[in-house]
Amino acid sequence: MMFGFIVIIIVIYLIYRESNSGVLFSGKSFTHSQSPLDILDQRYARGEIQREEYLERKEALLGRKQTVSLEKK
Repeated sequence: MMFGFIVIIIVIYLIYRESNSGVLFSGKSFTHSQSPLDILDQRYARGEIQREEYLERKEALLGRKQTVSLEKK
């Protein structure tokens, strides 16, 4: 009787702990944060963006291309 109660408490604790970290329900671990460049690479690999958009955004992230106009109107 007591053994079953302890097992239930442990299972409830593990579910609670995993659900708070986002691992249990999403299948992803959020302990490793990704850089914007990593996210861009993944979007391109999944086919969410075209090559031209990928290269343009990559250049902007790496600071090779000025994309914001600083002129006063």
